[in-house]
Amino acid sequence: MAISSTKQIQHSRVRRWIDSRRLLFVMLFFGVLILYLSTLTQVHTFDALSYVIDVERKPWTEIFHPHHLAYGPLGIFTLTVGRALGFDDGAAISMQFVNAIAGALGVVLFFSIVWNVTRRGDIALVVSLLLAGSYAYWYYAIEVEVYTVAALFLLSCLGLLIHYLKSPSRYLLVLLGLAQSGAVLFHQTNVLFCVPVLVVYLVETYRSSQNVDHRNVFSLFSASLRRWYPYALTLAFIVGVPYLFVGLGVSGFRSWDDLIAWLTQYANTGWWGGPVSLNKWYGLGVGWAETFAQPDGALLGLLLLGLFVVHLRGLFRESRLLTGILCIWLLTYGSFFLWWEPDNIEFWIASLPPLLLLFALALRETRPWRYSIVMVLAIGITSGVINYDSINRRGDPTTDLQRVIVASIGQYAHTNDLVLVPDGLLELYLPYYEDHDKFLSLNHVLFEHGGNWTQACTAIQSRIEANLQAGSAVIIADEILRPPPTLLARHNITQSQIDVCFVQYQPSLEALTMPEVVPPYHQIPRAQEIASSEGWQFMTFSMGWQAANISSDTFEETWQFVPDNDPSFTSPLLALDAKRYRAIDIRLANETNARDAQLFYAQPDQQIREEYSMRWMLEPTSEATTYRLDLQNAHGWEGVIARLRVDPVGNGDGGSMQIESIRLIP
Repeated sequence: MAISSTKQIQHSRVRRWIDSRRLLFVMLFFGVLILYLSTLTQVHTFDALSYVIDVERKPWTEIFHPHHLAYGPLGIFTLTVGRALGFDDGAAISMQFVNAIAGALGVVLFFSIVWNVTRRGDIALVVSLLLAGSYAYWYYAIEVEVYTVAALFLLSCLGLLIHYLKSPSRYLLVLLGLAQSGAVLFHQTNVLFCVPVLVVYLVETYRSSQNVDHRNVFSLFSASLRRWYPYALTLAFIVGVPYLFVGLGVSGFRSWDDLIAWLTQYANTGWWGGPVSLNKWYGLGVGWAETFAQPDGALLGLLLLGLFVVHLRGLFRESRLLTGILCIWLLTYGSFFLWWEPDNIEFWIASLPPLLLLFALALRETRPWRYSIVMVLAIGITSGVINYDSINRRGDPTTDLQRVIVASIGQYAHTNDLVLVPDGLLELYLPYYEDHDKFLSLNHVLFEHGGNWTQACTAIQSRIEANLQAGSAVIIADEILRPPPTLLARHNITQSQIDVCFVQYQPSLEALTMPEVVPPYHQIPRAQEIASSEGWQFMTFSMGWQAANISSDTFEETWQFVPDNDPSFTSPLLALDAKRYRAIDIRLANETNARDAQLFYAQPDQQIREEYSMRWMLEPTSEATTYRLDLQNAHGWEGVIARLRVDPVGNGDGGSMQIESIRLIP
C-alpha cells in the first residue's frame, strides 16, 4: 500500500509539472535552441571577426571595447571553458553557442512576460515565435555579436519593470538596476532604457502627489528619490566601476578628456549620425523590413501592421501605463537609431520586444485561436521559412564572396607581401582565414589619421615603400585605386585625390589573374621577380631602392638627383643565384665632373664590403649611357646575393645625375 501511495504521489507531481507552464518553457527553449544551433553561421560580419581575432590573439588588457565592454571578457571566458572541456575550435564557435543559448532564453522569457501580461497562452506563443523567427533576432543569435546577450538583459528589464508596476518594491528596483547594467555593459546604447524607467518614476510620483499637500512637493520628491535610489545606485555602480577600472586602470587614461574621448570614439568619427534626411527615413523602412524577414520583410510587416490597426482599440482599454511605457521605449530607441544608422538591423533588435508586446496587448481581446491569432501564426511561420533559407544561404562559406577573394589573394600573397584593401571584411578575413597579417585598409588608415587624406596618403606610401625595400610585393585592390562613390562619400575624399596618391605606382602595376566573381587586383611585383625579368625602370618612383646622400631628387621618366658626398642607391632585399647572371646594365646620365662609380654586391649577411665590389669609369658625357659590368669573373659574385648597391660617383660637385634603369643580364 505504501509503495502504491508513493507512486500516486509521484504521478501527481509529474502531472502537475506537465500541466504547469514549465514543460512549455522547456519545450520552447530546446526547440528554439536546436533551431539556432543547427543554423550557426560560418560567414561572419566585420564586428564578429573583430571579436574573434581579439579574443584569440590579444592579451586580456586589450579586449575591452568601450561600446560593449563585457563582450570581450565573455568571449575569453567561453573560449577558456571550451578548451577546458576539450573543444579547441577557436573562439567563434564557443561565442556562437553562448549567443544561441541567450537567444533561446530570451524567447522563453518573452513568452513568459507576454503570458503574464495577457493571460493568453496562444498570444504569448505566436508573438514569441515572431521574435524567435525574425531575421535580426535569429541571425544575431547564431553570430558572434553582442546584441543577443544585450537583448536578454533588456527582456529581463521589461519583465522586472512590469512586475514593479504591479507590486513596487526596492528589491525589484535593485534587480532592475542589475539587469540594465548588464544590457549597458553589453551595448552602451542601452543606457537609453533609463528614459522609460524615468517615465515610470514620474508617473509614480505624480500619483503620489494626488494625496499630498502641494506645500509638501519637496518632501514628495525626496520620498520618491529615496524609493528609487536602489535602482540608480545599482546601475551607476555596476556600470561605472568596470568603465573606471578599464579606462583609468587597464587603459591608463589620466584625464577626463581622454576617458570621454574613449567612451565616445564612435560618435566622433563622423560616419554615423548627422541630419535626419529623407534617405534616413527610407533607411528606417528598409531596416525594419529586414528586421522581420529577408526578403519580403516589408510585405509581412505591412500585414502585421494591418492586424495591429484592426485591433488597436483593444490596446488602450487596459494597461494604459504599460502601453505608454512601451511607446516611450520605441520612441526613444527609434529616434536615436533613426539619427545614428536606421538601416542597420542589429540596432532594431532592442525594439522588437516592446513592439511585439504592444501587438500582443492589441490582440488580447480576440477569442483564443481565432482568425487573427491564426493569421499571426501563419505570418510567423512564413517569415521563419523565408529566414531559414536566407540565413542558410548567407552562412554558407562556399558562396561567401569575401572568402573567395582572400583565397584568391592567398594564391599570390607571400607572408611578407603587403595587401591594400578598401575596407570591410577583407581586413579581417585575411588574418583569420589566410593567416596573412600584412595588410592595410583605406578605412583603417583614414581612421588612424582622423580622416585627413593627406596624412593617410603619406602613410600608405610609406608602407608601400617599406614593403618594396624589404623585397616584397604590394597587392592592391582595384577598389583602392577606384573606390565606389559610397566609399568616397563616406570618407569625404575625391577620385582625383586617390589618383594623385597612386599615380606614381601605376606604370609598375601588373594585373593579377582572378576568378570572374572576384574584383580586379593588381600588384607591384617582388624585387626578385623584377630582377629576373626587365629590371628596375625608375620612371615614377624608387621601386624599393633606398637613396642616401643625395638631394633634389625627382622622377620625370628617370630618377633625377644631385649627388652629395658619397651618394649611394641600395636595392631591395634579394636572394639572387649568382650563377644565373653574367652581367648588369646600369643606365646613367652624369652632369658632374666626377667619373668614378662603384657597384657593391652583398652576401646573405647584407654587409657592404669593399672586396665585394666593382669600379668603373663614367663616360665624359652628360647623355644617358648604358654601362654593362661583367659579373662572371667579379670577386665574391657567387652563392646568394642579398643586396646590390650603386655608388654613381664618389663625390658630387653640384651637378645633377640621372638613373634610368638597372637590369641584371641572365
